[in-house]
Amino acid sequence: MNIRERTEQLFPYMQALRREFHRNPEVSFKEFRTSRRVQEELEKMGVPFYVIPETTNVVAEIRGSRPGKTILLRADMDALPVQEMTDLPFKSEVDGAMHACGHDGHTAALLGAAKILKEMQDELPGNVRLLFESGEEFRGSFEVVEASGALDGVDHCFGIHILSTLPVGKISVEEGPRMAGTELFTLKVTGKGAHASAPEAGIDALVCSASIIMNLQTIVSRELAPMDTGLVTIGKMTAGQRFNIIPEEAILEGNLRYYDPRLELGYKDMIERIAFNTAAAFRCKCEMTLFGAGTPAIINSADAARRGQAAVTELFGADAVGTVPPWMAGEDFAFYINKLTGCFAFVGGGFPDRENPAHHNNRFDIHEDSLMMSAALHAQYALDWLTENAQ
Repeated sequence: MNIRERTEQLFPYMQALRREFHRNPEVSFKEFRTSRRVQEELEKMGVPFYVIPETTNVVAEIRGSRPGKTILLRADMDALPVQEMTDLPFKSEVDGAMHACGHDGHTAALLGAAKILKEMQDELPGNVRLLFESGEEFRGSFEVVEASGALDGVDHCFGIHILSTLPVGKISVEEGPRMAGTELFTLKVTGKGAHASAPEAGIDALVCSASIIMNLQTIVSRELAPMDTGLVTIGKMTAGQRFNIIPEEAILEGNLRYYDPRLELGYKDMIERIAFNTAAAFRCKCEMTLFGAGTPAIINSADAARRGQAAVTELFGADAVGTVPPWMAGEDFAFYINKLTGCFAFVGGGFPDRENPAHHNNRFDIHEDSLMMSAALHAQYALDWLTENAQ
């Protein structure tokens, strides 16, 4: 089979699905309709599947005619709690929810790849397991998927992310960091409440918190090496009850990001040292009430990048191999790569003739030719890896 030609034939199928998913977005862990539609399409294809109990995660498998290893292909299904502001004829019909990160395209493309791989079943020297995953925007479902046994017997994995900042027609499968490791943290700052007219009678938790926020920025500028890449962000501060009351308590919620895994180990100590000592200088008390619940960094090995670029070249020619700087966003597919070994690719979804709003923007959109390229790459990479590792 010519995989590229087959994906072009399947474009109307994938486009219709993508637009259906886009009109009916479902936020993390509530992808009930999306999951049902995926199941319906797999049933039509004759691909056996099951749903992990008490979740919307769909696991399917295409078993090759010859014995061999098993590769996992994953698509994330969830939308974001964003009010869509586009003028698309298939814009979201769900108030306060939108596919603002391309997961509608990921799901449609993997269903297209499933059709191709099912038709190629007699050629496969091994098996292709498909995972339509729930809740990627909230750290994903890796622990649930692993505990269910859905990864048992899997030897390798492959994932893609359609990227609006990469022009359509280009695919980046590069060695090294691709997406950042992340962690979440929460700090509780406690002072003493008082009337605003008598600041000497209180201990201002809000003023103290403002200094903590500023001092934490010195981690990146003064505690990381100049060649290290890291971020420390306080995205939310909750403090105060009224304009004339000195607040007794403030809650700071933040996140940190990195590519080098060794940085993760040092961040917690640095944040506590700076925050706790800054609080002491203001006569406040500070405690860390949360640290963790993030994702590791996605790092492609040299071997994975080689194989991925070879698949891109085989499908679309050398000119389709693109380059993208590592993205500081997090992605739970890192858990799968760390457990199974794997590869991660960025597929261009940017329009060449108009503005391309960033991911998570309420005007986000993708060029739908990216569906064909994503489906073809899923199928080609799976075939190549199984062939290369045939028993």
